[in-house]
Amino acid sequence: MRTTNILCLLGLAAALGQACQNAAPKQVEAPAFTTTPYWVSSAFIDALEADSDSLATAQCHELQFIGKDSVIYIYGGWEAAPGTFTVVDDKNIEISGEMFGDATLRITQVSDQEIVLDLGTDREVHFRPVENHEHDPRGAAVLLVGQHLAGTYTRENPFGRSNAEQPITLNADGTVKGFEAYQTYEAAIGGDLADAGSGSNMIYFSSAKQEMFPLAWSKRGDTLNLWTLERVTGADEKPYYEVGRMYDRLIRKK
Repeated sequence: MRTTNILCLLGLAAALGQACQNAAPKQVEAPAFTTTPYWVSSAFIDALEADSDSLATAQCHELQFIGKDSVIYIYGGWEAAPGTFTVVDDKNIEISGEMFGDATLRITQVSDQEIVLDLGTDREVHFRPVENHEHDPRGAAVLLVGQHLAGTYTRENPFGRSNAEQPITLNADGTVKGFEAYQTYEAAIGGDLADAGSGSNMIYFSSAKQEMFPLAWSKRGDTLNLWTLERVTGADEKPYYEVGRMYDRLIRKK
């Protein structure tokens, strides 16, 4: 009899355990797009591919998935807001964090190659995946601009410069060789440093002494045009420039 009671209790316990397991909600797996680390707004990528003269107005948004539930939202290549995401279902997540305040961003997967921020609202932003194999700390969007400009150039119109025959090499990592005495460059896409007349693209060349030389630029195929800039605001004010004369025209070698 004792043995029978024990067997009955064991059977009851097993049944209860199975019932609890069936009643427990299944944990939803994170959408597949969260395993792709870098996403950049489609509008910005399209502007690059079209050789836009105004990347600063191309609405550069970036998402970096950096951990199991961690994400960084970057706007304009410089304003970064870290956050965490929660899974809604296999196609949607919601992002929140201290820098978002009470706001919650919803990301929806449309396809393997497209996700959308705040789908169906006036804040809707479409993203495409990009590669950043070296995990460039400057961000994927800045790396895309570097790749867009990268190459070895000759000067079509040297304007009488003594180094006119020296080739100029721009590297995707932001280093430059052969351009006056400068070692690095930054093609600004957001923030105060990207504010020029008519929204023109800006590029800053820097020397080892941290001296900065700002220019405006435009690109058409393999031709890179550079213009001088005149600052029209005071030293203690937000930098604002007007485009001046042409400084150089560079032709990328095939």
